[in-house]
Formats: sequence, C-alpha cells, structure tokens
Amino acid sequence: MKYLDFYNKLNSMEDDEYIENYLLYNTSLIIAGIKPAVTITVKKSNHRLYNSWVKFGTNFINEINLEYTELRENMDYIILMIYDRHVLDKNLNIKENKEFLINLGYKENFIIDDCIKNLKNRYNKYHCPHELGLFLGIPFEDVKDFMECKEKKCLLCGYWKVYNNTIEAKKIFDKYDEIKEYTIKNILKGNNSSHSLIVSIKDSFYNNVKYI
Repeated sequence: MKYLDFYNKLNSMEDDEYIENYLLYNTSLIIAGIKPAVTITVKKSNHRLYNSWVKFGTNFINEINLEYTELRENMDYIILMIYDRHVLDKNLNIKENKEFLINLGYKENFIIDDCIKNLKNRYNKYHCPHELGLFLGIPFEDVKDFMECKEKKCLLCGYWKVYNNTIEAKKIFDKYDEIKEYTIKNILKGNNSSHSLIVSIKDSFYNNVKYI
C-alpha cells in the first residue's frame, strides 16, 4: 500500500518535483553511503518519466553531486547507471575487485572513467555482464560464484543472490529497506524539499552505515 501511495504522490507533483523525488528514492542508497551505484531503466513509453528525465533529471543528478552514464539506449528505453564517483572508485580498487576486472579485460591503469567505458562496451556486447554487480556494491565472492559456480546453491535471495555470508547480507538488506522506508515516509509527508531530504538522509545514515 505504501508504494501505491508513494507513486500516487509522485503523480500529483509538477514534472520537476516528480523526477527529483523519483530519482531521490531510487538513489537513496547511494546518498546514504551504502551503495556506490544503482541502475535505473527509463522506458520511453512512460512519456512523463522519460520527458522529465530529459528536461530536469540530468541537472538534478549534477546538483546532488552524483554522476551518471547511459549503459544502453534504444528505441524503447534508456538504462542509466547513477553513481557516487568517490565511493565507486574506492570499491572498484578493492584488490580482488580490481584483479577480477583486469582479468576480464579492463585496463590496468584502472582510471574510473575507463572502467565505466569498459563496462558500457561490455554491457552492449553481453547484454548485462555479471561484473556489473561489483559496480553496484555486491560482494566479490557472490559475483564470482554467480558467474563461475553454477552448481553452488544460492543461500539467500534478496537484493542480490547470496552464496556466502548470509548473516552480513541480511544485515545489509535490512539497512537497504530501512533507508528506502525512511525516504518514502518523508516524501509522503511532503515536509521537505528534495534537497533538504537528501541532507536528512545523510544525517541519519551516512556515518552509521557499513559500506560493503
């Protein structure tokens, strides 16, 4: 019911406020500091969403100090990856992540823009390459096992398929849910502008979350 209320609330807003709050909800885990990146599919058949993204969305992403790349665009949709450059760079430079990506053909100089360019090329070549999970903050062991150990049993399925540390994964899933609930609740209240809600999310979670 809360999600129905949330989308009804969005639909009652002016286009700029609509896309700001849509993006705010979908990037809340990045804003809270618990994820380096998220992907969002903008369907062109959803004319309001697509037109609002084109007209207002890119500026809003820049205003809140995030960045984005278009992983794929065709006649039907755009797939966006929105990310925090600093957090993404830190995550990809974790030793096992870096070595894994280099073995897949990523450049050894490991400049963040080159990594994103490589991901985009591989996204279009392989539809949705499994290493995308590393960009999204999924633990290396789970990404590797998903790719290479098809016979290994999935122990938990939530925001990703967990093959290893279920206790830690469950804690992260619960924190994801808490942040999203907080964001929806405050959007529904309508007491904050999108920018002030961003500050509130950071104040409430940024220094308290354990990044993967």
